[in-house]
Amino acid sequence: MKPRLLILGVVALSGWSCATLVKAAFETPVVALRDVRLSAVGFDGGTLDVLLSIYNPNEFNLDASQVTYSVLVDSALVGSGATEQRFVVPAKDSSVVRLPVHFTWNGAGAAGRQLMANGSVLYEVKGAMKIASGVGTITLPYDQRGRFSSLAHPK
Repeated sequence: MKPRLLILGVVALSGWSCATLVKAAFETPVVALRDVRLSAVGFDGGTLDVLLSIYNPNEFNLDASQVTYSVLVDSALVGSGATEQRFVVPAKDSSVVRLPVHFTWNGAGAAGRQLMANGSVLYEVKGAMKIASGVGTITLPYDQRGRFSSLAHPK
């Protein structure tokens, strides 16, 4: 009975260590806000199409099956969500991904006022990507901050 437990333990440990090694081999993708477009407006809020540029620093393609995301402006949550739109980011290359962000007027009001007044806002986009690998699905977190500038801002 004891050899059987030992074998099960070795198998479980080897599976864990392979998954851990594969996850350690991944370099975190670089996510940057590329553009924001208003796609729908209603009485309670609307939907923004947030375009993210995702750079893959790895030597292999990233095959993503799900992305969760939160968009913050000056630490205030504007919107969040998840998409199961599959996409592939080629090795050492970038892809642009469109994420629909549903917002309320209350959540987006301060960001809109700041963008109109200053022409730019500090943003943070964070979440996680589920990536297919040879040992199963790996979840890679991302957290990117920057400044978004409106091209239509009068000087």
